[in-house]
Amino acid sequence: MIAMKFTALVTLAAVVQTFLLSARVGAARGKLGIEAPATSGKPEFDKAFRIHMNTVEQLVLFIPMLWLAARVIGDVWAPAVGAIWIVGRVVYASGYRNDIAKRGPGMLMTVFSTAVLAAITVWGIRQSFMA
Repeated sequence: MIAMKFTALVTLAAVVQTFLLSARVGAARGKLGIEAPATSGKPEFDKAFRIHMNTVEQLVLFIPMLWLAARVIGDVWAPAVGAIWIVGRVVYASGYRNDIAKRGPGMLMTVFSTAVLAAITVWGIRQSFMA
């Protein structure tokens, strides 16, 4: 039985989302004839690659903050903030794919949700030292 089921569910969703973005990079390689190890080529591939890589870069920050914040505020509120991260990644990817200049709102959602989780974690750590 998983004790932090909602946190685990959001983590799984974030990992699946990242995997699907990886699959888009692979599909773009095949469709556009961009051989590995190339990491640039045609704009369609470059967009898919950057969307995926930016998500990986953000995921590394998000996952630990999600789990640490869940230990502080519980298995409902932290995953609720984490769900904003996932939506932010969808908005980011859609904006980036359609018009690179429109990636900002999704990036703000991503950074904001990670920052909130980090603030909760810092608060929790501070409280534990004061107890």
